[in-house]
Amino acid sequence: MPRINDEDRLPTLDNYLAHYEQAIIVNGSAFVIELGFGRPELLALRNDFETLQLAIAALADEGGELDSLRSERDDVFGTSEEDDDGAWFWLKEYKQAVKNRLGNRHPLARTVPNLGRILPKNYLDIVHKFIVHWTRVNAALAAPMPLGAFTLTTLQTAFANLKAKIEAIDEGEITLDVMRAKREQDFGDEADDKREPTSIVAWLLKYQTEIRTRFPNQPIADSLPELFPGDTGTPLPTIAFNYVAQAGGVLKTWFAVAGLPAGAATVFLKEGAVEFTEAVQPAPLGGMQVNLWDGITLVGDLDEFEIRDAAGLTLARGVRDTSLAEPA
Repeated sequence: MPRINDEDRLPTLDNYLAHYEQAIIVNGSAFVIELGFGRPELLALRNDFETLQLAIAALADEGGELDSLRSERDDVFGTSEEDDDGAWFWLKEYKQAVKNRLGNRHPLARTVPNLGRILPKNYLDIVHKFIVHWTRVNAALAAPMPLGAFTLTTLQTAFANLKAKIEAIDEGEITLDVMRAKREQDFGDEADDKREPTSIVAWLLKYQTEIRTRFPNQPIADSLPELFPGDTGTPLPTIAFNYVAQAGGVLKTWFAVAGLPAGAATVFLKEGAVEFTEAVQPAPLGGMQVNLWDGITLVGDLDEFEIRDAAGLTLARGVRDTSLAEPA
């Protein structure tokens, strides 16, 4: 998260739009920040940004589209082993049913799949194994084996429904990642070298300069709203860090804790759509904090490395220093 909390972004922008309106009155006529860009254009950016925020909320918030899809996925598999509307309830009865039909010594009775760890990421694999096994059991019997009203066909239908829900969730999560990335790009509370010149923050910084130079030492200049929390007008500090990719998709990072900004609480890492957070260690061995990030395979340079406070606000941005030696 950059310096401005997401919930504070529209209020911050609205404060600037209100200030802009007063500046127009003081000026005696409309004025533009740059040729072709004035208050109406800033208002249009504000409204587009709100529309994007609402779309993200509709997809990501509790009760939103992704939440509903996950609930529907879990309903198909079963919310517990006692939920007889889901496949889970019936699959735990499957082993005994096979033994009853084929006997304990039959190879199929000895090789019934195990449910294993019941996690959403395992749903399809679990159901698929039982489908394969059940198909062979039915082939070994004179008539297909039911579990009450639950049959192999029922399980195959559940598998198809699960697959559709999981694919829809995957698509929704990718869409959400892209929308969130666009939100950051459009708002522009990013490092200077990443900020789009047409982003909202870029225009607000230009507006600040325009007001201060057009109305020096006047009340309208002195009343400019705060842009960043505790804004001092200086860029965010940087922190030197280094990293090395290890086998098995593990990324090792390290940095010196000496000189961290006051309030430093977490280390934030982002690579593509993957984000991780770890606590800042107050006094690591040798003064160097080392983190191992599992599930990161780098393509090119690391996207983001930041030091944040307890509220998730960015206090410093990481800059890779390849001369920073790897701790033993």
